[in-house]
Amino acid sequence: MAVSNNGFTLRRRWFFLLTLLAFGLALGAGAILWRSVETTSVVAVQTRIEALKPVLTGFRLTIIALVAIAWPWLVNGLHRWGRIDGTQAANLIAVRWRIVTWLVVIELVLGQNLLGQVFALLQGSRA
Repeated sequence: MAVSNNGFTLRRRWFFLLTLLAFGLALGAGAILWRSVETTSVVAVQTRIEALKPVLTGFRLTIIALVAIAWPWLVNGLHRWGRIDGTQAANLIAVRWRIVTWLVVIELVLGQNLLGQVFALLQGSRA
């Protein structure tokens, strides 16, 4: 008698599909950048990227704000649909601001190059 765990299979399928989507999007972005470099100069591509930086920063901050705002709604929806139990829902609600804080820290360190700016400031003061 074979017993299959339908929830596990569904999660594994979604994980695979989302991983495949992320890979495809990264591959597509790489192909677009490769094509841009082939058809135009590197300086022109860098200029366009510099022009898009404020827009992309706004997009990332909007996503972080949406995570902060929609988190309770999403967790309660998962609880209503039976995907998580009450304890898991309470734990997820409790860690919402920790997750948002880490997303903001990652944005500051990686997206805004805060660490590089601090090092540049320290190097400038030593000279």
